Amino acid sequence: MSSHWFFLLAAIAVEIVATAALKSVVSAPWLVAFLPLALIGLSFALLSIALRVIPLAVAYAVWEGLGIVGIAIIGHLLFGEHLTPERVVALAAILAGILLLERGVGEAPAAKPRVELPKGRLA
Repeated sequence: MSSHWFFLLAAIAVEIVATAALKSVVSAPWLVAFLPLALIGLSFALLSIALRVIPLAVAYAVWEGLGIVGIAIIGHLLFGEHLTPERVVALAAILAGILLLERGVGEAPAAKPRVELPKGRLA
């Protein structure tokens, strides 16, 4: 596994913490409200490092998709938000979509060799 994947996972973790902090600081003093913004900036910086190697479609899908799943779990555990069966199916669909996208991005299929016809008269 490339170190760029670790940067991507770190970006996801920071994004989840930033979003949870955003919900937590709604009624906090305005200076504290800048913490989630700083964390989101850090998440974007880490994502930009991952994008040096990981294809854009894959990196963004993994960053956003795992972020959504992580936030749903944090929302359930820390904030008492409901995780209904329908939401669990939706989160599973997000994960399945990420896997399908990741498997579909890769090297382009090899081009078919061109057949050269001999130059000259046709029989």
